[in-house]
Amino acid sequence: MVLSEGLEWSLIKDVKVRKAKQTDASAVNQLLSEWFDWQPESGRLDSIKRAIRTGGLLVANPTVKFVGFIHFVLHEDIIDGGPNSFISAFYVSSRHRGRGVGSQLLRRVIENSLARGAVGVETSTIHRRAKRFYQKNQFKQTFGDIGEVFLELDVTEYLNSHQGKPLGGRVLST
Repeated sequence: MVLSEGLEWSLIKDVKVRKAKQTDASAVNQLLSEWFDWQPESGRLDSIKRAIRTGGLLVANPTVKFVGFIHFVLHEDIIDGGPNSFISAFYVSSRHRGRGVGSQLLRRVIENSLARGAVGVETSTIHRRAKRFYQKNQFKQTFGDIGEVFLELDVTEYLNSHQGKPLGGRVLST
């Protein structure tokens, strides 16, 4: 991939995406501070540790430094009639965007959610670039009351586009 500045970048193929460990909490907190220019007075580190305990936080690190994370919550959705996964926070360091890190994180969340019986995966955003990224990954826009864009995974389209590719250690088939 060639960036507008003429720099040559390649996809990061050796990125390890895994469930976060308690020892990762400080690194995730640092990425959150990079993402937002503010920090709550207290509670963020404890919240990160709770998300790690529930298994809803994945991290990406190509070497020794974390370059991204994604947080999702599996919940019972009475509208959809089954468990639904909601992506509440998703960040890749600006130096590592466009190199496949976000795609790997998102795919792991989708695989994990579907393997746990989710009937859908949803998120919301106000950012155009994020919206395009999600739509490229089979998310469809729904409505939002305050200007935010809700995006819901088209599970059938996702499964069809990944036919024969591994899903959580098994091959997808319809």
